[in-house]
Amino acid sequence: MLDQNPGALNNKIEKEIQPSLEYLLQDVTGVREIEFLKRIQSGFLQARTEDQLLALFLELSTLMFYDFFFTDAQLEQIDIILKNCEQIALTFSANTSISN
Repeated sequence: MLDQNPGALNNKIEKEIQPSLEYLLQDVTGVREIEFLKRIQSGFLQARTEDQLLALFLELSTLMFYDFFFTDAQLEQIDIILKNCEQIALTFSANTSISN
């Protein structure tokens, strides 16, 4: 859980999610797309609890329901980000099931 081990999860976010978001932000040209991704990026930087991270993962996963335009390469990068988010979320589930 982030509350119990913030260093490990923050490190994972810094190494696996933030670089992908940075790369994507350099490649995306649409104003609405950039605003959305910057809001997500800012949320990751400010997240302090597991619930905050899970809310960001969920919000990021809904981006396909918006009227955004992404190239195939950008969609592949988004898929990588979502897979990394899923891996982090699974660690939350594992930590919860172990302590119960």
